[in-house]
Amino acid sequence: MHQSSRLLLKGSFSVFLGLFSIPTIGYGGYLFWCWIRIHTSSVYYAEYWYAGTALAFLGFGFISLWATLYGVWRRSFKGCLFAVPILTGLAAMVNIPNLPPHAFSSIADTNYLSDVHAFFRVWYEDHHRFPANESEFRQALWEGPAEWQYRVVPALASRYKQLGHSLFYEIVVATNAHGPRVTDVSQRPGVIYYSVSSDLQEFWVTMTSLQSDVASAASRRHIADLPFEPLELVHAAGRDYSVKKQ
Repeated sequence: MHQSSRLLLKGSFSVFLGLFSIPTIGYGGYLFWCWIRIHTSSVYYAEYWYAGTALAFLGFGFISLWATLYGVWRRSFKGCLFAVPILTGLAAMVNIPNLPPHAFSSIADTNYLSDVHAFFRVWYEDHHRFPANESEFRQALWEGPAEWQYRVVPALASRYKQLGHSLFYEIVVATNAHGPRVTDVSQRPGVIYYSVSSDLQEFWVTMTSLQSDVASAASRRHIADLPFEPLELVHAAGRDYSVKKQ
């Protein structure tokens, strides 16, 4: 009876400590599954170190599991081994929510839209209107005024990939617009929809993005890439800006 109680206690303790290995092993397995999908299909995905990060999390997870089983059933070294699964498990639960691959592409997209808002203001102050076409859109972002010649310009390529190739930001212009483009959008991530009014005094910019790390299609970008949040929109009217005297 004493022996069976001892085995039951060890078994229960193993299960308890083993739970701390689930986050690292689970996340490593998820990233490895993403890596398989990326290399076996034409899905879109966020640029990330899938294989390396997966191996690191799986390695830490199995070391944590080994420390649990060895510590409970063989020798705990006065309980020191039990700290391994607890510390790695807690660290994983804190850090994994901040490490999803599409978080990095989301930050890049937000920065791009912020650059549009800032650089279009400078363009308007110089030209008294907003860009009229794709050529001027790109000029406003990558040429800009002479005093900005050494600034950091928006990236041409997004943080999205397909079949190992980086996807460049694609610009789609709609003139004579009365609002943002919200329907009939591309399934490709990183497509920028620039809508401008007929008098070039008001514009709206939206874009497509991935709401998950790996997906077969993109959708309209929402704030923080969360579908329950409002649509992320860059909007301005000429009346909001001052203009430079000629």
